[in-house]
Amino acid sequence: MSSFSADEFRKACGAWASGVSIVTTRDTDGKPYGLTMNAVTSLSLDPPLFVICVDNKSETLEPMKRSRLFAINILASDQQALSNGFAKKNPDKFAEVSFEWGIIGAPLLTGRLLGLEAEVTAIYPEGDHHIFVGKIVSLTPSTDPAAAPLLYYRGRYAALEAAG
Repeated sequence: MSSFSADEFRKACGAWASGVSIVTTRDTDGKPYGLTMNAVTSLSLDPPLFVICVDNKSETLEPMKRSRLFAINILASDQQALSNGFAKKNPDKFAEVSFEWGIIGAPLLTGRLLGLEAEVTAIYPEGDHHIFVGKIVSLTPSTDPAAAPLLYYRGRYAALEAAG
C-alpha cells in the first residue's frame, strides 16, 4: 500500500522533464490511430529497441496489439496543438492531420522532429498500462536542423533555453 495518492504520484513524476511524442499505429483494416505520449524511452542499441507504455483504456491499444507495429513521432516545439489534439478522445484524430505511411505501415506525422518505426517484439501487461517493446526498423530525422523539441515539465509545455 502506498503512502501517497495517484495525484501526488502524477505530480511527482511531472518533475521529470520529457520530450513529447505521438505514437501511431493502424488497425488491420488500415485505419490510423494515435495518442500523445511521453512514456517513451530507448532500451537497447543492439538491437535498436524502444519501449512505450499505453494506457489500458486507450483506443489505440487494441489496434497496436493486433498490428504489432508503431511509429514514435517525436514532436517539434511548434507542434503543441497537434499534441493537444492527440491527447483527447476523438474517433478520428487524423481527420485534419497531414501524415504519410511509413515503410511498415505506421503513420508518420508531417513536421515531426524525428520518426521511429518499430515492429513489436514483446508486450507486457503491467498496472494500468501495457508495455510494448519495439525493434526500430526505420528512422527519419527532421529536415530542419534548427528545429527544437516539444518538452513537457510539471504539467505544462516547456522550451529549452538558448545555450550561452
